[in-house]
Amino acid sequence: MIKNLVGLPARGDDFYDREELIELVWDYLEGGNNILLAAPRRYGKTSLMYRLIDQPNPGWKPIHVDAESIGMPVNFIISLLDSLMADRHIQNFFISTWKNSGKWLRGLIEEFGVTAPWDVGLKIKLKEKIGSHWQERGESLLQLLQNYRKEKLLIIIDELPVMLHLFRENKIPGAETKTFLYWFRKLRTDPKIGLTNCRFLVGGSIGIENYLSQLGAVDSFNDFQRIPLKELSPEGAVDFLRKLLKSRKIPLSIAGQRKILALMGTPIPYFIQMFVATIAIESANGVTRIGPRKIKEIYLNRFLGPEYKTYFQHYYDRLRYYDKALQNASKAILRELAIAQPQPIKKSQLRTIYWKEVGESATDDGFNQLMANLLNDFYIRQAEDDEKYVFASKILCDWWRRYYTF
Repeated sequence: MIKNLVGLPARGDDFYDREELIELVWDYLEGGNNILLAAPRRYGKTSLMYRLIDQPNPGWKPIHVDAESIGMPVNFIISLLDSLMADRHIQNFFISTWKNSGKWLRGLIEEFGVTAPWDVGLKIKLKEKIGSHWQERGESLLQLLQNYRKEKLLIIIDELPVMLHLFRENKIPGAETKTFLYWFRKLRTDPKIGLTNCRFLVGGSIGIENYLSQLGAVDSFNDFQRIPLKELSPEGAVDFLRKLLKSRKIPLSIAGQRKILALMGTPIPYFIQMFVATIAIESANGVTRIGPRKIKEIYLNRFLGPEYKTYFQHYYDRLRYYDKALQNASKAILRELAIAQPQPIKKSQLRTIYWKEVGESATDDGFNQLMANLLNDFYIRQAEDDEKYVFASKILCDWWRRYYTF
């Protein structure tokens, strides 16, 4: 039975409705492709990654790296090595081969195998040793993987786009970030390094394409097959909701279930789970009759209430990744879309908002870039008419309307 998990990756029997996508991912990996898994926050991206880790294809060893808090290139190298060294076979392989490597590693070799994962002291020492030579020394450490033949390695890197934005917040120059991106591409594709036994799966809840374009480094990621992770199908949403209600022992009429899905709009697994948990709390607090009217009341007063604000605040806060002028223009555009929902707004009207907010520095290219950012970062989507736009998620729109339209 599926458990109603909120905020945790769904694993084992709790993983739902992504089996065809899992099969497609493995097909691409077996065919020699690297994967860019693009999905909005809360769509189940991390759960899918853990499914690959928990149930790998025969002959594969998944390695997971959480890049969300990595703020500079040298720390990426250390985090990647730390994740690799957590596997005993890879650890033994590395230590035996590093003993014959460069002099700069001497004095650390004996410490590498002491703890897994590495302790902070060892990471600091390694960072000092690598220093500004992160390109050549990182490469010399990692290229040894070309001789690891026990199994193929799937290196899963979660939230790499957030990592790149952290580089910028930490004052890493754009030129150095660009250097890092091409260095990372070299690891994946250069025949001289030859990591032919490694494949990479990179995930992100914000789009990476536009940031790469700003850096002039789009081709640094052109070896990745982009796979979007979408919402549940209408049939899948109905089935998922019923199983969650059953797990919580909440009897709910068909009309009540339809009301939940209507309020949810785009059927995002996390938000359905969160709303069912909210209904369960109401039931535990003595609410005995839960029908469509009560469900709407719970949605408006609890789900969109102040106590749940932290679940959505990320969507507003991450606009800080945009340049200051574009932050203000984004907020103004999203405000107008929230007010107008469910009616779409014409692109020409949104362009006028952009020009008003940005002022003299506004350009048509700047507007098109901003709209591409909002599309790729999953805030908005095109309506049936390609020249009109709406919020991508009804829930996010309802929340935005309540807190950021006045």
